Amino acid sequence: MLDPSRLLILLALREQGSVTRAAEQLGRTPPAVSQQLIRLEDEVGAQLAERLPHGVRLTPLGARMAESAERIAAALHDATSDAQRFRDEHRNRLRLGAFPTAGLALLPEALAAMRHRRPGAELSVVDLGPDEGIERVAAHRLDLALVGEYREPLEALPGVRLVHLLDDPVHAVLPTGHPRAGNTAPRLADFRDDTWACAPPDLPNRRQLEAAARAEDFAPRVAFEFESYAVAEAVVSAGVAVSFIPRLAITGAPGTTHHPLASGLHRRIHAAVPTSTRHAPLIEVFLQLLHDISRDLRR
Repeated sequence: MLDPSRLLILLALREQGSVTRAAEQLGRTPPAVSQQLIRLEDEVGAQLAERLPHGVRLTPLGARMAESAERIAAALHDATSDAQRFRDEHRNRLRLGAFPTAGLALLPEALAAMRHRRPGAELSVVDLGPDEGIERVAAHRLDLALVGEYREPLEALPGVRLVHLLDDPVHAVLPTGHPRAGNTAPRLADFRDDTWACAPPDLPNRRQLEAAARAEDFAPRVAFEFESYAVAEAVVSAGVAVSFIPRLAITGAPGTTHHPLASGLHRRIHAAVPTSTRHAPLIEVFLQLLHDISRDLRR
């Protein structure tokens, strides 16, 4: 296969009519251009340019190959223009995703700080499930996604890395009149006889709770199933159930109180980002903002 860069030498020779001027156009030295021309002729097995007293002239074959080089040059120009347009479009764009409770705790302050630091940035956010963002980052549909890990470790897909932000402790959320409301470090087994409000069985936070209950030798009695922590907390405020909710998701509904579990049960919050962010500086800026906010929340 012929070297495309050598074919471009034929195009420069056709346009300039001399090795010296062709070398100036290509940003090379005349000996380098002559040497590349000789190598190309050796590869083709035919003469491509005639040396004249005051310049060069392409042979018929050289002229035909210069036409091919012209198409190659046009394709390279188009590719360069496409790359430039892509960089211009993406340099100031940051597509974010988050599952709701992490979004409420982390995103507002980070977005405000980002707007102050990079006022020209185009920011967008979509609502996600706890682990849905990994696939979207892998598919280049998002630049950064907040994802939640419960008992089951998250698996980063090729092209994605997980950056740990913070561990969010799970609290027992109780009606204020509950007998255990004054216990500052309850165990799950303390609520073996209570009615529970928690997530449906197919969600990882429910599986985490059930595994923790099995470890304390009982099966919870679940009568209320909601994907929304806010709805579960509202049911607790009605005095008909207890629930177990990560701290950042607790709204403090009237008629409720909450305490961290003695077991230290928690969910881990990560940022899913591309493996390489070398050409996406906004991702690194936003990631640092999330780290700063997470550090303040841990305090």
